[in-house]
Amino acid sequence: MGARISCVRSSSAAASTSFGSPPASAVDLFLRTVHLLAAIVWVGGTVALVFVAVPPVQRLEGETRARILREFGHRWRPIGWSALGVAVVTGALLAARAHAFDSAPHDFDWVLAAKSVLVALLLACSYLHDFVLGPGLARQVRAGEPQSLRPLLVGIGRTNLLLTIVLPILGAVLTQLLD
Repeated sequence: MGARISCVRSSSAAASTSFGSPPASAVDLFLRTVHLLAAIVWVGGTVALVFVAVPPVQRLEGETRARILREFGHRWRPIGWSALGVAVVTGALLAARAHAFDSAPHDFDWVLAAKSVLVALLLACSYLHDFVLGPGLARQVRAGEPQSLRPLLVGIGRTNLLLTIVLPILGAVLTQLLD
C-alpha cells in the first residue's frame, strides 16, 4: 500500500512539472540557496568590516577617521542592506513553505519565533547604527564636540556582530528540525 501511495505522489509531482511549474523541492532549494547566499554576504561583510577594515581606521583621529568610516558605510550599506532584505524575504517564504505556526513541529516554531525576534532586533540596531548614531557621531566629530555617541555606537555595533553570528546558527537548527 505504501509503495502505491508513493507512486501516486511521484506521478502527481511529475504531472505538475510537465505543465511548467517547478516541483516544490526545486522552489525550496532555490529559496534556501538565495537565503544562504544573502546570509553569507551579510555575515561575511559584517565580519570583514569589524575585524579587517575598522581596526586600522580606529588608530586614526578626527576628520580622516570620520571620512574613511563614512566611505566604508556608503560602500557597504547598499550591499549589506540588500542582502539583509533578501534574507528576510526568503526566510519568511521558507517559513511559510514549512507551514510555520501551523503544522510544523512545535520546536521549529519556537526556534523560528526566537530567530524572528532576533532578526527584528538586528534590523532595529542596524538602522540605529547606520542611519542615526553613525551620522550623529560624524556630526560631533566635524563640529569638534565631545564624542558622546561613540560608546553607544560601539555597543550597538558589538550587539549587531553577536546577532549576526547567532542568526545563522539558529537557521542551521531550523533546517535540522525539519529534516
